[in-house]
Amino acid sequence: MKNIVFVIESLRCGGAEKSLITLLQKLDYKKHNVDLILTFDRGDFYKLIPKEVNTFFLDLFEDLPFYEKFLKRSLLYYRKKINFNKKYHPSQLYWKIYNKPIAFNKHYDVAIAYNQGFATYYVANNIFSKKKYSWLNTDYKKAGYNIDFDINSYTHFNKVICVSEENEAVFRKELIKTNKNIDTLVIKDITDDLLIKKLSKESNGLENIENSIKLLTVGRLAEAKGYNLAIEACRLLIDKGKDVIWYVIGEGPKRKELELLIVKHNLQHNFKLLGLKENPYPFIKSCDIYVQTSLFEGLGLSIIEAAILNKPIVSTNFPAIFSIIENEKTGLICDMNPNAIATTIERYLIDTELKRRVVKNLSLLTNNDKEVTLKKVNELLDA
Repeated sequence: MKNIVFVIESLRCGGAEKSLITLLQKLDYKKHNVDLILTFDRGDFYKLIPKEVNTFFLDLFEDLPFYEKFLKRSLLYYRKKINFNKKYHPSQLYWKIYNKPIAFNKHYDVAIAYNQGFATYYVANNIFSKKKYSWLNTDYKKAGYNIDFDINSYTHFNKVICVSEENEAVFRKELIKTNKNIDTLVIKDITDDLLIKKLSKESNGLENIENSIKLLTVGRLAEAKGYNLAIEACRLLIDKGKDVIWYVIGEGPKRKELELLIVKHNLQHNFKLLGLKENPYPFIKSCDIYVQTSLFEGLGLSIIEAAILNKPIVSTNFPAIFSIIENEKTGLICDMNPNAIATTIERYLIDTELKRRVVKNLSLLTNNDKEVTLKKVNELLDA
């Protein structure tokens, strides 16, 4: 049996985290002895880890005296404050401070950092393994990573795995600046369409909300998701006399800011932050239109899930969306501004034939992402 280790910061609700849990549930444990290292906290998906997986929690503050903990936290706060031009991603600032060698005292055949940032730095520098792979599940440039900082870590990996071709293209363009070459491979986040459809029937979502048009977005309350655009678009729809309620499933650092913006636009009854939902699929199934207002995405797992459940989709035009839906056929793609978002949503409300046609086209699609992704991952593990 091969010894495999996956490293990720946490199992909070997010695309990479959801993909990892799905992958772990599909691995062959007769062939692989699997460890999972969490570097920050457990998260909502922790209870979904298969029983065959050995889970470890890495405490970066373990054995540190109080004064050193205080010093490191203060230094991180200061560096974030002076990072005016956003030269470094927060994960890079964090690694600068907490990069003490906390080697995991075990040797592996394959080590996988399942997201960029801290997990990648940790696997590169502190894990002993014959082969190493790093997953990149965001738009590297728009997320704010500095390739000059990261290149020394990435050279430790046999391949960097990108979750979309667009994601790969951005990363390779940044690599040119370093005059170094790193092998890359595209492997989409794994989705299980049969499981998604099954889970969508488990409980009520938004069925009891009558009359109003139900819009839904699923994603962390973070800047990258463009919720400020969503709130402004919602205000425009209300001003046009559209009876809509826009629901958001997710939690994150922008909650307070978004709550204030909702109040500012007087949308307390029309834009609702529902928080985390362990099973978001009944909500997706029961919404009228699924909307994604992201400024950037590595792939866009929630959109794929909405497509699996045959929901009319409106999405902003971040690069990876064009590999998920075909504009005017399996969804509608619009510019990244409130007016474009509101106008595109309105098209579904006015043109019932368009909505019917999109739903029908989605129902005819065959999703084989699970099989393709699992095959590619197993090839990496068994090579």
